[in-house]
Amino acid sequence: MRYALLIKGSPFSSRACHSALTFAQAIIANSKHQLLGVFFYQDSVLIGNKLNQVARDEFNIQTAWQVFGQTNNIPLSLCIAAAVGRGVINETESQRYEETVATLADGFTLEGLGSLVALMNDSDKLITFN
Repeated sequence: MRYALLIKGSPFSSRACHSALTFAQAIIANSKHQLLGVFFYQDSVLIGNKLNQVARDEFNIQTAWQVFGQTNNIPLSLCIAAAVGRGVINETESQRYEETVATLADGFTLEGLGSLVALMNDSDKLITFN
């Protein structure tokens, strides 16, 4: 089965990003299944802000997703509209909005909702985490 994940809950005030990561790891561990990609929407896009600072005694969910995506070659996409509205921008958007710094963390990309639709069309199941 080919899965796609849609995450909507904030990495700071919900368990959506944590639960989705656990589920994603389970998909990868099962050789009968495939994870095609992860799309972060609404407040979950805050996971891609490289300016996030996590206390040393807390689990760093951003780093965990970065390692997971890189290790397993899984695309980690942030909704561009939701991200820009929350101050998460790449170099291109930084120039477009005449900002001096890009805040998008390594391992994440900004994508439009068309990318989510394509991901949904290519997968057998879309699992949503609020």
